Amino acid sequence: MGKRLLRYAAIFGVLTILWIALDHFLLRSFLGEPRLWQSAKWMLNSDRYKREVLAQSASSMELKHIEWDGWGFGGNNTVIYLVFDPQNALVGAVRNGARRNFQTCGVERVRRLENHWYTVRYYTGYEWRDCPLKEW
Repeated sequence: MGKRLLRYAAIFGVLTILWIALDHFLLRSFLGEPRLWQSAKWMLNSDRYKREVLAQSASSMELKHIEWDGWGFGGNNTVIYLVFDPQNALVGAVRNGARRNFQTCGVERVRRLENHWYTVRYYTGYEWRDCPLKEW
């Protein structure tokens, strides 16, 4: 019984690692933002990321943020920012879709991680400085 359980645990571990690798490396190429990877990243390191964001000085009512993830080639980068929103104003962008809320900006997607914490994905070629999100 013990050897069988150990074998199943090993198979489960290998399958989990393969799934994470697939999500991070292959699906990112086709779909962009790997949700499983970001969820695991947040779950394992959220305290560190929170400290880093809250240590930032936000100017002119800008929301505090750091670069969370990104990829690209040849100057065409896609950037995802981790954003602290004390008013939870970005929840509307999550519900209604970022495209409707930020039509004039380069914001493609807003995703809620937990209360007051969001990821904001800009279209390729846009960055925070092109359209900084501010407190409402």
